[in-house]
Order: sequence, then C-alpha cells, then structure tokens
Amino acid sequence: MLKARVLVVDDHVAGCQALARYLEAHGFSTTTAGDGAAALDKLRNEPPPDFLLTDLSLPDLDGRELARIAREQCVPAPLVTLIPGWDLDENVDDLASWGIDQVFRKPVDLKELVASLKPRNPPSPGGNAPGATTPG
Repeated sequence: MLKARVLVVDDHVAGCQALARYLEAHGFSTTTAGDGAAALDKLRNEPPPDFLLTDLSLPDLDGRELARIAREQCVPAPLVTLIPGWDLDENVDDLASWGIDQVFRKPVDLKELVASLKPRNPPSPGGNAPGATTPG
C-alpha cells in the first residue's frame, strides 16, 4: 500500500524533523524543507505531496505564498495546512484565497493534525485528491 506523502516546511529544524518523524510513525511518507526555496525545489522535482504542512514565517518566503504556488504547480493539488506560531488576523476567506485548507496553531495537537490528514481516495503513484476542510 502506498503511503500518503507529506511535505513539512519549517525553519525550526528540530521541530520540523520531530513532526516528520511523528507523521512517519503514523504511516505517512515525509519530506522536509527548512525554507521556501528548498520547498519549491521539492515541489518542482519530486512527486507532488498529498499534504503540505508549512509554517507561516519562513526566512525567504511567506507560508501563504508557498501554499498558493503549491496549489498552482501540483497536480493534484495538496491539502495545505498552515502552522503559524501565533494567531492570524486574517479571516477564513482570506486564507482560502491563498489555497490554505486548514490552520493548526503551535503548539500543534498532533493527534488532531494526523486525524485531519485523511484523503478521500487512497494514494496513487501520482498523488491523490485529498478532501478539503474548512480553514480554522
């Protein structure tokens, strides 16, 4: 059985790696990136992820911009989870316009996060079309 692919993007290396290990322990295949440039490289040169989990503040790119680019470049588009370290002032409609499906604020409830990463269809070699959820 193919594992759903997750791209985890965060400039806090230890947190990024810990989240990736947790997801792998729960049956996901993970790739990590420490900044927007590395994430964009992975989006362009690797099979598209089923899920993109990204911090809002990256050293070189805003997580919202990364979400928008991922939605435009990946077929099928990944389910995008924004993981900011603080509350957002934006409303749900603003986040949806960036291609963000859901938000989990740090510290993340890992069990809830894993429960939210459930595609409607099983993963396929080219990715899958995960079900969208309401941001927030």
